[in-house]
Amino acid sequence: MDVNAKKLIIVVFFLGLFSAILGPHFMSTMKSVLSLSVVIFLFFKLRNPFFLTIFLALVYQWLQINIKIVYGNITDIPLEHQFSFHQDVEFIYIANTISNIGLICFALGLYWPLKKRIGSFDITEKLPKQYRPDRLLYVYIIFSLVLTGLGVLVSNVSGLNTLIVAISKLKWGFLLATFIYCHLLNSSKKVLYAFVLVEVLVGFTGYFSGFKDIILILIIGWFSIKKLINYKSYVQFIVVLSLGLSLGLVWTAVKFDYRDFLVGGEKSQRVVVSKTDATKELLKLLKDLSKDDILISSEFFIDRLSYIEFFSIVLRNVPNSIPFENGKIFKESSLFYFKPRLLFPDKPLIDDSDHTNKYTRLNLMDDGRASHSIGFMTDAYIDFGPIGMFPFLIGLGLLFGITMRILIFKSPNIFWAIIYTVPFYFLVSVYSFNMIKVMGNFITYFIPVFFLRNIFYKYFDKYFIANE
Repeated sequence: MDVNAKKLIIVVFFLGLFSAILGPHFMSTMKSVLSLSVVIFLFFKLRNPFFLTIFLALVYQWLQINIKIVYGNITDIPLEHQFSFHQDVEFIYIANTISNIGLICFALGLYWPLKKRIGSFDITEKLPKQYRPDRLLYVYIIFSLVLTGLGVLVSNVSGLNTLIVAISKLKWGFLLATFIYCHLLNSSKKVLYAFVLVEVLVGFTGYFSGFKDIILILIIGWFSIKKLINYKSYVQFIVVLSLGLSLGLVWTAVKFDYRDFLVGGEKSQRVVVSKTDATKELLKLLKDLSKDDILISSEFFIDRLSYIEFFSIVLRNVPNSIPFENGKIFKESSLFYFKPRLLFPDKPLIDDSDHTNKYTRLNLMDDGRASHSIGFMTDAYIDFGPIGMFPFLIGLGLLFGITMRILIFKSPNIFWAIIYTVPFYFLVSVYSFNMIKVMGNFITYFIPVFFLRNIFYKYFDKYFIANE
C-alpha cells in the first residue's frame, strides 16, 4: 500500500471511529469510513494527477452520500431529524448504505483499467521539460478570456453548444498542467496566483459558483506536486478546505437574492446585468450578512450537498408501486445523444424534474433556474434493482476508466494527457446527476476530444515550447 494512502486511511479511521462513538450514527459512520478508505486506497497517489483527479471526484461523491452523517455526528442530530425539503425517513439509512456500496463498485470499475500502467505514475519522472511555464500561463489566461466570449456566443447561436462545452472543459486540464509546471520548474508562480485570485473573484459575479471549480483543480495540483504527507501538509489542506467551505457558506447565504438580481427577476439562468452592477450588488449582499444568515445557510448548504434524500423516496416507490425498468433508463440515456434533432425532430427535451417526479411521485417544478435530479445511482437502482445495480456500476466505472486510459496513451505526451484527462473530474463527480446527463457529459466530451486531440497538438504545441 502507498505510504501516504496508509497514513490518510489511519487518520480517517480514527476520526471516523471517534465520531461514530460520540455521534448517533455508529454503523452508518463506519460504512462511510469503509467506502472512503477504499477510495483512498485505490486512488490517493501523490504526484499522480490522473489518479488524484479521480480521487477528488469520488470524494465529492462520497460527500454527497455522507455529509449528513458527518454533520449529524458533530451536532448530535440523527440523519432522519436533519433539515431536508424531501426525504423518506424510513428508507434514508438504506439509501445511504446502498450508495456507499455503489461508490465502492464504481471506484473498482474505474481502477481496474488504470492500475497497471498508471498506478505507479510519478509526474516528476515523466514530465516533458521542453514546455515553458510562462508561455503556458499566458496561453491559459488568453484561453480563459476567449472562453468567456464563447459563453456569450453559445447562448446566442444554436448548434455550437456541444463542441464548445467540450473544448471549455480543457481549460481545467490546462490550469492543472500550468500549475504543475510553474511549481516544479519554480517559475511564474506569483502571476499564476494573481490571475487565479482574479478568476475566483470573477466567479462570484456569474450565475453559478464558478470559483469552486478553480479551488478543486488547485487542490489536485497541490497533491500532484507533493512527495509526502506530513503534519504541515494536513494543516495546509485544512486551511484550504476551510476557505472553500467558508466561501460555499457565504455563497449559499446570498445566492438566491443575488441570482434574482442577475436575471432581472426572470425565470432563467441568463445574466442580464453588467459585471460592474453584479459586483456592486454582491458587495451589498455580503455587507448585510449576519451570523444568523450564515447559520441558516449552513443547513441549506448541507441539504444542497447531500443527495440521498430522493433515493430514499424512490426506495419506497420502486418496485412497490413502480416496476424496475430493466435497463430502459440507461439505454435511452446512451442513445439520446446519437439522435441529432435534425433527423429526430420529436426527440424530447431533457427535463430532470419530470424524471424525478415520475419515480418519487412528488410534484416538483422546473422554474427555469434550477431542476431536480435523483442521481445516477438512483437511476441504476430503478433500472437493475438493489443487486443488479452493483455489477452495472462496476461496468460503468470500467467504461470511464477505459476511455480515460485511451486518452492518456493516445495523447502525444504526458503534458497533453493531463490536459485531456483532468476534465474527467467533472465526468466522475456526478452522484447528483441523472443517468441521461452522466452519459451526455461523457459522450459529448470524449468523442470530440478523441478526434480533435491531434489537431490541438499540431496547431498549439509549438507555442508552449522554449526557443532553441
